[in-house]
Amino acid sequence: MALSDVQAGRVGEFLLAVYAMLTTDGALVPFQVDADDDHRDLVVAVKGKSTFASLQAKACFKLGESGFVQSNATYSEASIPRDPAWIYVIVLVLDLEPVVWWVIPAPDFNRIASRSAARGGHEVELHFRAYPDRDDAAAPFRVPTRELGPRLLQLIDALPPSTEPLPGAHIVMAKLR
Repeated sequence: MALSDVQAGRVGEFLLAVYAMLTTDGALVPFQVDADDDHRDLVVAVKGKSTFASLQAKACFKLGESGFVQSNATYSEASIPRDPAWIYVIVLVLDLEPVVWWVIPAPDFNRIASRSAARGGHEVELHFRAYPDRDDAAAPFRVPTRELGPRLLQLIDALPPSTEPLPGAHIVMAKLR
């Protein structure tokens, strides 16, 4: 019996969390998101810094008949992520090994993904298709496993200051009567 879509998604999240830590010697700290209402699977921060990124993880376990990886994401038009701090991470897993990863900030993902109407035209499905070993629109975002964390660090370091908590922000706790 094959993995369900939910199981495949969880495998992608776990692999992403593990390899983000391993390939940065612990510099990236992943946080699991308990309520995946907006497709945010993980949040990663750089240890000792306030800058963070939201990650949408996808795992593919076979190539399509034409030799490409395919992954889809469905949103309402208004909720499609557009912030560069939102990063799609797609991994191709073959024979229990992560073979290749694509690390794509949302603006680039939106540019290279094809679109189609979904759920009776009420939502939009973004289709990611890429070859693991050929030049295509996704090739600049393809990385081997050892470069996953360094690529994420590079993208996080390039984020604008708006992805950091505002200076002077505090948590106020009060006892309710």
